[in-house]
Amino acid sequence: FPVALAVILYCLDRKTKFGKLGYWKKQTIIGVIFGGVAILATEFGIPVDGAVLNVRSAAPLSAGLIFGGPAGIISGTIGAIHRWISVYWGIGSYTRLACTLATFLAGIIAALCREFVFNNKKTTWLYGFIIGVTTEVIHMLTVFFTNADDLHQAFLVILKCAVPMIISNGISVMLAMFLITAIGRGKIRN
Repeated sequence: FPVALAVILYCLDRKTKFGKLGYWKKQTIIGVIFGGVAILATEFGIPVDGAVLNVRSAAPLSAGLIFGGPAGIISGTIGAIHRWISVYWGIGSYTRLACTLATFLAGIIAALCREFVFNNKKTTWLYGFIIGVTTEVIHMLTVFFTNADDLHQAFLVILKCAVPMIISNGISVMLAMFLITAIGRGKIRN
């Protein structure tokens, strides 16, 4: 879903009045939309031992890397707030703090990478994959750090969640970057 949304918004930005909106208005709209995607990723994730398998981090990463740092930060903040309060309706209490921090950090990482590593330009699909994977590795480390009093349980949760989440978030960001690059070069017509 983050991949399809990135492509749709990118095409709207290039071919409709949406592209003529002011910078901050567009960043806010994109950030809120991708924040909604982060919420959906939490809600439709797969529960595993107090955690939720999901692609939540792909939303702020895609928003920030493709559209701009503010969109990534807004998306990450919305996703993080939702993740924090989602335990009240039964979503992953064990990893609450870790997932909240990781979602917010995903937005920050995307913003910092776009601004300082890629000179405020979109990156390639390979870097998108690497950033997605690295962000999820950081996410798994936050599970250890925030559950230091119960490392055995933290290890079991990470053992079940790490590989699928690292791969799926990395691939989601990679596919979004690949399709945006292909559209930008005119290889895919819409």
